[in-house]
Parts: sequence; C-alpha cells; structure tokens
Amino acid sequence: MRKRPKYYAMDEDICGLRSAGLQLLNSEKLQKDAKGLAPAIGWPDGYGVLPRHPFRFPDYLEVPRVLIDKRLGRPLRDLENRQGFWYVSPALKAVLEQFAPGACEFSRCETVLPSGEAGSELWLCSVTRCLYGRDVIDPEATKDFKAREDMNGLLNYGLTPTYSLRFRPEAIGSEHLFRLVEMVSRVFCDQLMKDACKAAGIKGVSFEKIGV
Repeated sequence: MRKRPKYYAMDEDICGLRSAGLQLLNSEKLQKDAKGLAPAIGWPDGYGVLPRHPFRFPDYLEVPRVLIDKRLGRPLRDLENRQGFWYVSPALKAVLEQFAPGACEFSRCETVLPSGEAGSELWLCSVTRCLYGRDVIDPEATKDFKAREDMNGLLNYGLTPTYSLRFRPEAIGSEHLFRLVEMVSRVFCDQLMKDACKAAGIKGVSFEKIGV
C-alpha cells in the first residue's frame, strides 16, 4: 500500500529564541496609502477571490531597507518572519526556487549595518501560491478543525491546539509549497521541501507536522 504523503506547517523557528536583530527602516515610505509590507487592501477583487490576495507584494515605492544590528536581537538565520512575510537568505531562496518554482515572490532588500556599511544579502519573500481548502482538505479525516461559513459564503477555518489536518494529495498534485485561501496566514509544505531544506543546511525553519 502506498504511503500517504506528509505535510507540514512551515515557518520561522521561534523556540526559546529572541527576535532577530533586524528592523525595517522605511516602513512608512514603501506605500502611498499604507504602512509596512502588507497591501492596503488585502483582497482587491473580493474576499477569497484569487489570484490577488493579502500576501502578494504591493508595488513598493522604494526598495525595502533593513537595518541589521546585533543590539536589536540575535543573529539572522535563513528565515525570519515579519508581518507574515519572510526575510530569507540566498541559500533558502535557492531552495524555494528550485523545489517550488513559481510559488513565491521575492524582493531584494537593501541591508545596512550600524556603521552605515552594506549588510549581508537578504530577500523579502512571500509564498503566493494559494489553494482552496475546500478542495484539498479531507474533512472526514480531520481532527479538532472547525469550518464555518461567513457572510460571503466562503468557509472560515479555525484550528484548536490539538488540530490535525488531512489533505487530499490528488487535489494538491505537484505543489510542494502553498497557502490555503481560507487560512492564508499559514504556509504548508510537503516532505520534499522539508528534506530539501535539511540537505541544504537551512537554519531557523520549523516544520510542524499537521496530520497523519
């Protein structure tokens, strides 16, 4: 019998660590009508309507400028999460591009040290490939998972601390990295992506098993 594929929630590893020593310097200058990295309107075409969604980069007016300073926190690792977006190293960027081509958008950051010198190479990354949970989640095999229909008819997913999701591999197909429209704040990946990060020596990434 063929083994069921394994899937994980992929994100920054925050176990017992201080925040990273980085600071976005031009947060208020990136957009005309909003501050920070996220677009002013999360769902431009209506809630839950693809392809545009809250984790697509808006058209920034400036290159994101990041201060790297050990006085602000610990040294940077290959993945740091800010506002739901990722700052990634060139090594992790290479892994994502090789094993999940087209799943992410990247924007190179301008990095600066306290001395005013340029810092190490750093990329702003967003996982922009979205699937509908209604298509890929098997509700019969899912534990402690609540799906309720909101006002616009789209399901809204809520998870408990003991949740367990079961995906339908045939609906996910060859996607190795993705979000769910009904749960866009989380990023999911499969075993191939987890193994690729390990083989590349990627640090600072957590892979939370989400089901059986």
